[in-house]
Amino acid sequence: MSKLQVVRNPLRKALFLPMGKTSKNPSLIFPLTRKLDASELDEQIRIQLEKLGITKESDVQAIFDKAETDYEYRIKVSEARREIRRLMKIRESGGKLMQVGNRKWKQVFYPAIRRK
Repeated sequence: MSKLQVVRNPLRKALFLPMGKTSKNPSLIFPLTRKLDASELDEQIRIQLEKLGITKESDVQAIFDKAETDYEYRIKVSEARREIRRLMKIRESGGKLMQVGNRKWKQVFYPAIRRK
């Protein structure tokens, strides 16, 4: 039995399974509108995959793994975009940025230098 972690995220609205993206082998979307148990979601997915002719356990697991890694990738990309937008707003307003760690930035305020 697979371990689907998609139900745990409250912001997730659907599970997207990228298949062949053709009319014979379409991608599948499972809405997570109600509280689903992981086993219920797993059962629904397996039923749909069976209709498409995918019953081999290794193929099903590969599809699950691909869906989970794609989802994690999309989350990381959206977080990076959000951070870049925040940093660019600081730069547009004339702020200065300082790196405080690996890929971590914060706004700094340098004191004005007085020249005689």
